[in-house]
Amino acid sequence: MKVNERADALIDLCVKYVDYLSAGGDGESGLALSKALENYGLPLHARALSTYLEMGDCVGALALPAPWAASACYLAKNPPQNAQALDVWFDPFELSFMMRSVNPPGFGRSTIGWISIGPVYYWQYHAFQQLVKYTKRDTYFPCKPDLLASRPFGVDESDYATDIYHAEASAYALWHGKWLTSGLRAEALVGALPEAQLSQVVLRNLYFWDTSPGEKEGDCSTFGLMSDFTIGRYSLGEWDRSKSIGFFTAISDQVGLLPDEAVPRDSGEYVELLNCSRKVLTGK
Repeated sequence: MKVNERADALIDLCVKYVDYLSAGGDGESGLALSKALENYGLPLHARALSTYLEMGDCVGALALPAPWAASACYLAKNPPQNAQALDVWFDPFELSFMMRSVNPPGFGRSTIGWISIGPVYYWQYHAFQQLVKYTKRDTYFPCKPDLLASRPFGVDESDYATDIYHAEASAYALWHGKWLTSGLRAEALVGALPEAQLSQVVLRNLYFWDTSPGEKEGDCSTFGLMSDFTIGRYSLGEWDRSKSIGFFTAISDQVGLLPDEAVPRDSGEYVELLNCSRKVLTGK
């Protein structure tokens, strides 16, 4: 795909995704979004969405490619309660594939839940920016004036949502009723997943915002998959950002997916979210 064609496909995908969430995930806008996903080069996302719109909650209707071919794939509004470790759930609102996490000895219940397979894409984050309703909280902590503001993006850059603040990544996850993935969750995967699956979940060319605090008070933490397939951690300032830092989302069984009614939602020290991806138009 040529650069201009890819740019047009990206713009169309962003528009169609905003329309879909604004309409509450209805069928007509969903079919248009499915075509846009296909045109942008995400055929599995396109098939997952169109199959869900046609069949509703189901399992086994979508065959996954390697290295997930042996995993059951659930297409459902909410995370399935009877899924087994390494099963896959397609979230028809975030439009993300999430794997049922494993729980190796020594990690405890905090790592049990769901983890997105790969980082958040730019088009996913862009729709969040366009649709989120929020107020900035009264706080004596200094806040950046461009918090949650759009930034330039070129199709020659990463497909993923990078160069954003930790607070923005956290707000995005919470808007979808989820949380940022932690380095601890990533460590739990290292000894349990084959390299082919692990490298799709935790990409090796990016670092990721962590839920854990940094080394100094007020700092934030990032983690990444090292060349020896261990998880490395780095501490950054609260308002640092980089094109090499992305993020991905998780759901903990201890909390679950936040319900649509759970708004407003406090997102850290700076932002209170007034809507969510499953209830974009508040009051409906």
